[in-house]
Amino acid sequence: MVIAYARARFEAVAKVDPEPAVRLLSELGYDGVEISVLEPEEVGELSKIVKDHGLEIPAVGTGLNYLHFGLSLTSPDESLRTRAREKIGKIIDAASRSDIKGVIIGLIRGKGEEWEQIDQPINLLLEEMKKIAEEASKKNVLVYLEPLNRYESKLINRVEEGLRFLEELGADNVYLLLDTFHMNIEERSIEEAIRLAGEKIGHFHVADSNRLAPGMGHLDFVRILGALRDTGYMGYVSAEIQTKPDFEAAAKITISTLRRALEVLE
Repeated sequence: MVIAYARARFEAVAKVDPEPAVRLLSELGYDGVEISVLEPEEVGELSKIVKDHGLEIPAVGTGLNYLHFGLSLTSPDESLRTRAREKIGKIIDAASRSDIKGVIIGLIRGKGEEWEQIDQPINLLLEEMKKIAEEASKKNVLVYLEPLNRYESKLINRVEEGLRFLEELGADNVYLLLDTFHMNIEERSIEEAIRLAGEKIGHFHVADSNRLAPGMGHLDFVRILGALRDTGYMGYVSAEIQTKPDFEAAAKITISTLRRALEVLE
């Protein structure tokens, strides 16, 4: 599950009081908790809570900084690009100090709507990502670039586009973060897209077709997890979802659905 403090302006994370939320996830049998943060110090605060309950943090999300502050790696405003890169750098440093493996680049890349030609923001993103990858490499942190659906960003919507970007970037510590919600909108086949990404998958988000908990929409998670297994992926599967009807119910439905899918695959 992805959690954030209650002030977060994003519907697809659990906006919670972290201590009781993490305690519940531990009791339900979760192995880890992904976090989404606004400020670097939140990484350490949340990491302590998560570790106190015997869980791990597989990744840190940065997109709230776009939603709250307008920070964007592809903004026409150079000062916003610089602030975005510097904030990501501070979050990378905080992740490293908390022994967290990866930092996510999702919404903070921007939407690309301010530009007439798509190659303009893509080139800016390449320039910024090279700096971010270099900084992350010094801290032994991976960077996860997430293809987003067209309604959230014009920049890198499909796995194929993400792979081309990574090839041009040429950084061995940058991987793709695949999300079933976005893939359901953009890919001809979720399973084929997963297999195409293959060894370049660094992290994986699950949400059903309606962005609710797996099992509350129409996606086939037996086939999805089967495709993911075929790639040799051994990392976390993290639910970035709208927690309806409430956090506890969504957490229970998610883990039940994924466990049943894994049982079928055994």
